[in-house]
Amino acid sequence: MKKNRTKWLKKTFSPLKITGLALLLIALWQVVGNMHSENNKQLRHQVRQKIVATFPEQAKVFSQNIGIFPYLKMAQDARPIDLNRPSVVLVHGLDDPGKVWMNLAPALDTLGYNVWLLNYPNDQPITESSLLFVRELQDLRKRGVTTINIVSHSMGGLISRDLLTSPSVQYKELQVEDRVPKTNTLIMVAPPNHGSQVARLHLLGEIRDHFVRLMNGGANWLDTFFDGAGEAQIDLLPDSVFLTELNQRPLPKEVDLLIIAGISSPWNKGDITRMKNKIKKIVPEFGQQVDMIGEFMQSMINGLGDGLVTVDSTRLQGIPHITVKGTHLSMIRNITTESRRVPPAIPVIIKKLAAAQ
Repeated sequence: MKKNRTKWLKKTFSPLKITGLALLLIALWQVVGNMHSENNKQLRHQVRQKIVATFPEQAKVFSQNIGIFPYLKMAQDARPIDLNRPSVVLVHGLDDPGKVWMNLAPALDTLGYNVWLLNYPNDQPITESSLLFVRELQDLRKRGVTTINIVSHSMGGLISRDLLTSPSVQYKELQVEDRVPKTNTLIMVAPPNHGSQVARLHLLGEIRDHFVRLMNGGANWLDTFFDGAGEAQIDLLPDSVFLTELNQRPLPKEVDLLIIAGISSPWNKGDITRMKNKIKKIVPEFGQQVDMIGEFMQSMINGLGDGLVTVDSTRLQGIPHITVKGTHLSMIRNITTESRRVPPAIPVIIKKLAAAQ
């Protein structure tokens, strides 16, 4: 009897199902809390600017880690920039603590590329990040870099697209004036081109981001505000004002584009249906919101997404599209530095960059 009960408990409350149930509960909380988030975006911005103005010295310290920097291995070797080597700029996504390039950056360095990393306040509006990006690229041009390739992950793809197409940035004009490097290639890994409902779970990623910084001795409580006030989360929601405007612009014809999407999901249809029913019993008044999030989770199963971004959300008409097996992160990096596994997106990236030379 006791063994049967234990078996039933393990089957009914497996770690994966508990995680899924918790995710659905947190997602519901975020949906309710963000129903009017677009209207709050300007208020968030004003609060952040006020804090920056109140603590200028702390903001200055935080800004020292913002910009384009050479890949650490290059910096440690103290090697001069070899302008005969092609340059690749890597652009991370939302709430990434810096590990997303742990496999790709050293691989590109070994293959003879100058590897550059863009660090930016990733919770700020995406348009602010693209303006920061173009300023950093102007400095890179002054250092003698004439051409670049961009590889982005997740929200980094939206920043890169905004950089190349925004009327405010005017990248094409700056390129003609030789004030920025010419961009040959843009490779977007797992880009939420049409948004992601998981952006509502931004709080979890923010906690992880600052926890990693704290463990590395590089964070204080003000960094949460200097890093942005959650405006990027609003930009990432499906049908946001930012995405609507971005997706109406023509693609940069002079840039060779590629999208790589991941296929993996931890849930099946039955899991999602059971989780939805449980939540509806707890908070029946939010049944519509539960169904909406359940539909999103459903779109992730049967090989339709990477667990955070659906394949359909990554697609853009006119851009070549490749799928690989992996989650939002495992497709581009390993969990540990000891692993010798080759993340499936990396060979695709290397092949595309080699063809661009």
